[in-house]
Amino acid sequence: MNIFKKYTNPLLSKLQLDFNLIELLHGSAIVFLFKFLGLFSGYVLSYIITIHYGEETLGIYSLSFTLLSFVVVFSRMGLDEAMVKVISDLFYVNKQGQAKDAYLKSSFFILLVSALFSVLVFQSSDYIATWFDNESLTKAFKIIAYTIVPYALIKVNADTLRGMKKMKAFSYLQVGSLFLLMSAVLLLGIKFFDETIYLPIYALLIATIVMYLWSCVLLKRTFKVKNTGTEKMRRLMKISLPMMLTSSMFLVLSWTDNILLGRFLSEDQVGIYFIAFKLGLIISLSLFAVNAIAAPKFSELSTANDKVLLKRLAMQSANLNLGSSLPIFIVLIFTTEWLLSLYGNSFIIAKYCVYILAVGQLFNALSGSVLNFLNMTGYEKIVSKIVLSAALLNIGLNYYLIPIFEAHDNWSGIEGAAVASSICLIYWNALGLYFVYKHHGFLMFPNPFRLIKMKYK
Repeated sequence: MNIFKKYTNPLLSKLQLDFNLIELLHGSAIVFLFKFLGLFSGYVLSYIITIHYGEETLGIYSLSFTLLSFVVVFSRMGLDEAMVKVISDLFYVNKQGQAKDAYLKSSFFILLVSALFSVLVFQSSDYIATWFDNESLTKAFKIIAYTIVPYALIKVNADTLRGMKKMKAFSYLQVGSLFLLMSAVLLLGIKFFDETIYLPIYALLIATIVMYLWSCVLLKRTFKVKNTGTEKMRRLMKISLPMMLTSSMFLVLSWTDNILLGRFLSEDQVGIYFIAFKLGLIISLSLFAVNAIAAPKFSELSTANDKVLLKRLAMQSANLNLGSSLPIFIVLIFTTEWLLSLYGNSFIIAKYCVYILAVGQLFNALSGSVLNFLNMTGYEKIVSKIVLSAALLNIGLNYYLIPIFEAHDNWSGIEGAAVASSICLIYWNALGLYFVYKHHGFLMFPNPFRLIKMKYK
């Protein structure tokens, strides 16, 4: 019997590894496809807004979407991210009823909190617009207030599906689908109604409501479980609050440049930087796809305490990011000026922004799953501290670099924002790599020379 185990255990281990890899590749491929379509639809949406309304309206839309993103993160209280871990862990031990109870309690809590934030944003829209020194933002922010509740609930539905590893359904609910719907609604609005700078914001509201209803249909079809278990809200909040801090700080990292550009520069500069930032994100396209399926797999293997497979899957995800992001980086560098010219000659000034952002995004992509890995293996508090420090650094750098670069004859404020963002991306990823090495004993960063050696071995 021992001889039988001696020869069969390595085979079963390898087979299990292959299943994990196949699941990672299959799930990532589906999400990658939808992320690519989503990114493309985002460029189309920005193009429609720019062509019909100009850079200033694109800037107004960008600031409005930034406000929505900030408010919704706090409305969800981290419960959307917690659903990935909680649902994945409960499904792994066949406690689907308890998983459904966790989802229902989280959704109801998010509904209440987001409704409160919706009222607050509506009532304070004048004050927020005054801070940006643009009265046109007042009405835009009031429209955004109505968007908060459905937008908050879309994400918790999507992450519940992600925790169940229903990656196709999860992919349907990405922001790209929202942009695609927005583009369709916006084009119809332009054709049948008088053009107004607020039409893109109305399109966002309508598309968000449609997406929320769609997410409910997808979840109802997938979550066919009788509610026979009970989940404690206290446990959910214990998991979710550190994740909320992480999510909110990630948002600060992503949108601080936009907010402070809106504070120091005109809305047209915000619009131009918005496009440059979007182009830089192309490099991290595979990262988003790999993270979507890798996170619940990390959680599963961590729960099973299978350190060998956990490490192998982590390195496989890192190598996938290397193979997909590096070619995109090279192509982007050589096509930046042409891509920017599609939006108009005024956007070409952002080419150096794209170069700077591309460097930061490449490092982000290569070490990209690192914070997800820490989050899903019980080190949420460390992740929160890393992202909090990075967010504070980002605020400080943007606050000082944007005016300094703008005052310089050979530079511009948007390039200062790009430098700040790239420094922070490298900073928090480097810290994440250090803590993975400290607590798990390996460097979660791809080695291209090792891959070449393995290929020809």
